[in-house]
Amino acid sequence: MIVSPLVLPVDAPHCELWRIDLDQHVPAAALAKLSADEVARARRFVFERDRHRFIAAHAALRQLLAQRCGQAGEGLRFVAGRFGKPALVAADLHFNLSHSHDTGVVALSTRDELGVDVEVVRPMPDALALAAAYFSPAEQAALAACPPAQRDRAFFVCWTRKEACLKAVGIGLDLATNGFDVGIAPVAQPVTLTTPDGVEQLRLQSFEDGDDTIGALALRLPRRGSYTADAGTSAAAPLEFTA
Repeated sequence: MIVSPLVLPVDAPHCELWRIDLDQHVPAAALAKLSADEVARARRFVFERDRHRFIAAHAALRQLLAQRCGQAGEGLRFVAGRFGKPALVAADLHFNLSHSHDTGVVALSTRDELGVDVEVVRPMPDALALAAAYFSPAEQAALAACPPAQRDRAFFVCWTRKEACLKAVGIGLDLATNGFDVGIAPVAQPVTLTTPDGVEQLRLQSFEDGDDTIGALALRLPRRGSYTADAGTSAAAPLEFTA
């Protein structure tokens, strides 16, 4: 499986971001490393294209995790959190996976729990209606003030930032997305979430993969404090690991 590193606008220590082409060929050896549960989930997809992309995403995820943990991909074991977020068993490595159309993204961290979300930018004629349901009042007003030609992109910037924050704390849509602000601009910023378990502090930033893909990464900071992000990283060449 071929994966390519993504550059973050603001450096995130101990964190990696990898892009997956979900339409690439999945070698038989990589397919064989999937669990029975992953295979069963793949079979539930009606369309072959969706099935293939699910398999490619999970095969690449296992490959990356195995390479970082020094374990065989088929030997990796996962446990689900209270709201279903998966985590590795007996491994000091946090991860999160997101995919949209033919693009997948995996985020890895040896320190912080994290959430990542990616979306292929596409026409959203109902952007304002969706914003009314899911965005904060300030975000709704900012989106409405956007020039129409920029509105779809701004919508996905905000949407991915919301999703990344919720995934970082492992809650998903069980927390109302209109109750906290992330903005519609792709800037790095701290975010505070009030959850049933207490107040969470996050470090949030957006990233791009070409003109048509928007993503966001949120790092869940330790409650004892946070770190200061430094500027810029450089991308390495695409890697091909042995499946």
